[in-house]
Parts: sequence; structure tokens; C-alpha cells
Amino acid sequence: MKHCVARSRTKAREVNLKTDKGRGNGGKHQHQHQHQQHQHLYPSGTTSCGRRGSKQVLRAIAKRPEKFDGVEGWKWPVMEPVSTECEHADQEKIGEETLCKLEFDVLDSGEGVKALRRFNDALDRLSANPNWERALEPVWAEMAYNLETFNPVFTACMLKVQCTVGSSDYVARDDCLQNLIQPLAGEYGLHEGDRLGKTHRALFSDWYTSVTGNPLSRILKRSGSTGDLKPRAGQLLFAQMMRDVSTGGGAFSQPLEQASYALGYNLAVEYLANPEKTWLLDSFQGLSRDLRLEEQGRKIDWEFLEVHALGEKEHADIGHRAVTIFVPADHAGVVQKALQDHDRDFATYYNELARVLE
Repeated sequence: MKHCVARSRTKAREVNLKTDKGRGNGGKHQHQHQHQQHQHLYPSGTTSCGRRGSKQVLRAIAKRPEKFDGVEGWKWPVMEPVSTECEHADQEKIGEETLCKLEFDVLDSGEGVKALRRFNDALDRLSANPNWERALEPVWAEMAYNLETFNPVFTACMLKVQCTVGSSDYVARDDCLQNLIQPLAGEYGLHEGDRLGKTHRALFSDWYTSVTGNPLSRILKRSGSTGDLKPRAGQLLFAQMMRDVSTGGGAFSQPLEQASYALGYNLAVEYLANPEKTWLLDSFQGLSRDLRLEEQGRKIDWEFLEVHALGEKEHADIGHRAVTIFVPADHAGVVQKALQDHDRDFATYYNELARVLE
């Protein structure tokens, strides 16, 4: 289990918004120059498509209520900021020592790690089961569903930070979001400086097929609402994650508080994913050796687990950095609650998967 020490920075992935460039006088002149270029390209009264704008058309569009009403009874949520950009910029941000202690106290020593240990112990014993392939089917269904549901959670966390426009510092918000988007982009094969790779769902599919000899669609067809492999544990976890990130854990209502909660939640997800994927790689490689799958002609594709076992530490570091960039020091309790909430629900998920195998 990792302990929080001085955090390494992977050079190829390092994000460093240089606030002394592009935001001083040089940046101002550059912006003015670009604005003049835009005026030259698109004369007054025209759009970037070259069409001359019509005030009459614009007025007509503005009067169309259906553009904004959407679902009947639904209204745009309005949350009045309780702080200004300047106030947030001047606030002391959560410190390394405080955040490291929270990670250790809540996550390293939490229920989630205990549930992971229980699940991997069950995997280690699975080779003694002559029906191991059948026993794994509900686990495959849960993992396939669970893998994809984290992406809406990451997106929701980013949205909470974006929605602090007007109540958070521009530079801190910008820097924080640039950090947050990197792990999400990686889910779809996007990495800075690298060619477009396979999505993580494609890698999972390759892994599943190499172990079972079947296409992933075989499991997915049985995972629907009427299937016998409905991923109930994953569905519950997904609902709880989205509920908590969307509402600040049901405890915080102001934009900046909800953003701090979302950043803590994002950190908890990435932090626990590090031991999760490292353990899974260990356990499944052990299962493969015990069952002699390679000797049976099954060439296991480990890339999905290897990518995560290597990358989740970096993602946890990025999540940690995003918190220290943005979250005020007096929101340490907000972050703590977010860590506790995810640890609780993550533990429930893996305890259920362990129960399936035991």
C-alpha cells in the first residue's frame, strides 16, 4: 500500500500552466492582436461561417422558449456564489501535509482496501474450483459495467469545477481542469505526445476474450435489465457515485463547496484504483499460472491490467495535484467527507464481488 511522500512527476505527463506567460502584458498584446485578426476575418455583422447576422433572426431565436425549457418541470439550477474570484485567489489552499494525512487515514486505512483484500483472496482460491470459468461470469459482467461508469463520474467532477465560474479564481480553475481532463482522455486512448491508442474498453474486451475464448458481447448480452448477469453491485455503485458528486454528498450546496467535494471524490477514485488494478494484475496472473492457461494455448493479453497498474499511480498524483491547486484550506472537512463516501461505497461493491466468489 502506498504512503504519501513527496510526489514524483512524470515528465511526459507533467502539466504546468505558466501563469507568468500569456497573462501579463505580453499575453494582453497577443490577445489584442488575435482580436484584430478576428475582426479582419469576420467583418462586423457576420459570423465565422461568413453569413451576415440578422438582428431580427436573433430576436426570434431568443423568444423561442422551447430552446430552454427542455423537460417539462425542469429548470436551470441557479446557485449563487458565496465568494468571488478574487477571494478564492487569496485563500490559502489545502496543504500537502493535510491532504496526505487524509489519504492515509481515510483511504490507506479504510474499508475499501479491506474489501479489495477480501476479493483478491477469493480470486487466489478460485483455481481450486473446477467451475472457475462459470464462477467468474458475474464478476466479468460487474467489471465491464463498472469500468465504463467511472467516466461519467470523472466528467461530473469536472463539471462541478467548471460551474464555479464567478466564484473561483480563473487561473486555479483553468490549471485544475487541465489536470482533471488527462486521466479521462486516457480512458479513450488519448495521451500527450503519443499516437491515439485503444480505448480502455477495447483493452478490457481483448483481455476478457484472451482469458475466456469468447467475445465480450457474450457477457454484455446477459447483463441487460432482463439478463441473468445484471450487474447490480456496479449499478448501485454508479448511482451512489453520481448522486454524491452531483449533490456534494448531500451536505454541501454552494458551488465552491461542491467543487471541493468533487475534487476529493475524484482523488478517492484514482487513489483506490492504484491498489485495485495492481492487485487485480497480481491475482489474475497467479490464477493463469495455477490453471496453466498459457500451456493450454490461451495467450493472455495483459495490456488492460498492465496499463492501469502502471498508470493509476500517476492518475492519483494528478488528482492530488488538482486538489492542492484549487481547494481552500478550510474545505479540508469537505474533502474528507468525499474520501469517506467513496471509500464506503467502493467497499460495498468489492465485498459483493468477493461474496459472489466465496
